[in-house]
Amino acid sequence: MLNTLGNAWKKLSRDLSSGRSVSQVVSKSARYAAELATAKVYLASVNQVGTGVRTLQRPRIENLGFMSIGDHTLLRSVNVPVELATAAGARLTIGADCSINYGVSIGCTQSIELGARCRLGPYVMIVDSAFHELLDRSKRPPSEPVTIGDDVWLGAKCSILPGVNIGRGAVVGTGSVVTKDVPAFAVVAGVPAKLVKQLDASQFVTSRPGD
Repeated sequence: MLNTLGNAWKKLSRDLSSGRSVSQVVSKSARYAAELATAKVYLASVNQVGTGVRTLQRPRIENLGFMSIGDHTLLRSVNVPVELATAAGARLTIGADCSINYGVSIGCTQSIELGARCRLGPYVMIVDSAFHELLDRSKRPPSEPVTIGDDVWLGAKCSILPGVNIGRGAVVGTGSVVTKDVPAFAVVAGVPAKLVKQLDASQFVTSRPGD
C-alpha cells in the first residue's frame, strides 16, 4: 500500500512540475484512483494481482489455469477489451510495470510469460497454440511455450506465435508476425518478422514505474 501511494505521489509531483493545471492534475489523479479500485473487481478471477495494478474499463478474463499480473501493470480496455485467457493447467504470468493496450488478446494453453516493463500496442495477439490441427480441426496441436523478456515493445497488431522467445529490449514492428526467436535488443518487422536493426544495449534507458 505504501509503495502504491509513493508511486502515486511521484506521478502527481511530475504532473505538477510539467506545467499541467491543477484541474488537469486533479482529474488525472481521480482517474488513477478509479483505475486502482476497479482492478480489484475486474481482476477478481486472477490468481495473483500485484500492488498498484490498474484497469481502464473492463478487460475480459477467462482463467481456468493460473494467472499472475505484476505490480503497477495497466490494462487499457478503452475501445476493445483486453482479453486474457488460460486453459486448464496453463500458466500466464505478466511482469511488473507492463502496459497492455486495448484489443490485446493473450491465449494461453500451456505457458506464456511476459517480463517486466513490456509495452503491448493495440490488438497485439500472443498464443502458445495454433488451437486447430490442419487436417483434423477438431484436435488441438501440442502447445509450445512463449517467453517475452523484460522491456520488450510489441507494436500494434503484431502476432506472436507458439514457441517464440523474445529477448530483453527487443522491438516488434506494427503488424508483424513473429514465427522465430528474436534476439535481445533486436528490431524486427514484416510477415514473417525479420531483423531490421540491432539496438545498442548500452544506450537503453529502463522506464520508471508508472511511466
